[in-house]
Amino acid sequence: MYKKTIMSNILKFFVKRVCIFYAIALIICLIFSGHRIIMIAALTIGVLISLLRFAVLESVLGHLLSGANKKRAVAINIVIYLLNLVIIGITVVFAMQFGVHAFLAVLGGILSTLFVIMINAITEAFGITQNHYGQKVK
Repeated sequence: MYKKTIMSNILKFFVKRVCIFYAIALIICLIFSGHRIIMIAALTIGVLISLLRFAVLESVLGHLLSGANKKRAVAINIVIYLLNLVIIGITVVFAMQFGVHAFLAVLGGILSTLFVIMINAITEAFGITQNHYGQKVK
């Protein structure tokens, strides 16, 4: 139970920060783009895919920590990973049909969780923040 609450805290932590990233990227799309509707849709789809991938990974890790069958969990993780690659590939190819702006918006959305993790790691390494990825430290 304790491990599950830690994982839920981590998921909430990153969802909040990805939403902030999404809002900033949305403002940038509105200011600097002539293809606003396409970029907004592409960015939204990319961020939703990124958050879905993160939530699925959190769920698989939760099952691994709870003592489930390790071989089954690894097999499910591989299938989910391959399915994620197919979904991302289809999304990127579809976005390329609409042009470079849509491609960059989808790419930014898909990589949004990784951007947030990278920014958080850098700020923690320099001592700017002490959030330990959403865990409560006593």
